[in-house]
Amino acid sequence: MGSLPAQLDSPAKAMAFAVDTAGEFLDGTVPGGEADPYRAQWYIRPIIDRLDSIPALAPVRRGDWSTLRSRNTFRLRAGRSLGEADIDTALGYAEEAGRATVALADMRRTDPGLRLQVGIPTPFVIGFIAFEARMLVLRRRSARRGDRSFPYYRPIFDATVREINRIHETLRDNVVFQLELPAETLLCGHAPAVLRQAVAAAAGRAIARLVARAPHDARFGVHLCYGSLGDKPVVAPRSTAPVVTLANAIARYWPAGRHLEFVHLPIGDGTQAPVRPRYYGPLARLELPAATRLVAGLAHPTQPLTQARQSLTVAESAYGGLVDVAAPCGLGRYDTVDRARSAVAHAVALAETDP
Repeated sequence: MGSLPAQLDSPAKAMAFAVDTAGEFLDGTVPGGEADPYRAQWYIRPIIDRLDSIPALAPVRRGDWSTLRSRNTFRLRAGRSLGEADIDTALGYAEEAGRATVALADMRRTDPGLRLQVGIPTPFVIGFIAFEARMLVLRRRSARRGDRSFPYYRPIFDATVREINRIHETLRDNVVFQLELPAETLLCGHAPAVLRQAVAAAAGRAIARLVARAPHDARFGVHLCYGSLGDKPVVAPRSTAPVVTLANAIARYWPAGRHLEFVHLPIGDGTQAPVRPRYYGPLARLELPAATRLVAGLAHPTQPLTQARQSLTVAESAYGGLVDVAAPCGLGRYDTVDRARSAVAHAVALAETDP
């Protein structure tokens, strides 16, 4: 899921890592478009850095990216519009996928079933990180006055759609777009229970509008994440209820004709506390399409394997079926390839567990 350690600095290295470490348990997709030193722990940083070169934007704050708060943020200059900017180039998804295409072709010579996984942060995530609270305030106003009062979201949304369409035009059925929702997941995690459904519904409708603009038969996965810096999630909910609510909203509004291949839920933090069945209980309320795989993000290399297996057993019991396994967040959260390899080995050991 998500990014990779900075040492895997080419698509070929990233794909070889996935195939060599996961082996027969690999789900058929290989990462390749996030092999960038900055897209490790701060997978979105290259995009933010490219926004810095857009004349229509003025800096609000500068940061060294050492913490979640220490990052670069922007505002629109007076009289300017993001519509005049080259947001497509700033996002860079198609360019990254293009670099990965040659490596994918090489890998497919021995494994023709492999597909490229392309990470796509949602437009809300880009705005949430680059423009912070300004975006949230303007979004509230836009509900009353239309998109003209909301100058950040629409240009990013339109550029994201164009980038997805460019990639699909080249790779067709050989690409899976992984929509990455850390901001939406964090908002659901922070929201009081009485407001969570409304927050999730707004996110689900926004995702549906984005996916509906993608080509017919395009393939997607959804990666929910509580964020991570220094291998620690920003939020540690008391149960799986926030991510279940968000996943259900996404599934409810999912547009016809586009494949929802998987939904990844971060449901493990690697602690050695006793397994709590009540924590996993809300998984019983999960309502995904029949063909959509649930990926349980509970493979954490610091957690004893015996305890992780207990968590997997309880999670599958609550869900009522088998689940795939992955790390809770992207492998870029690990600062070395060896640690990332250990995380994958942990996931493989869980995948080998008898149902």
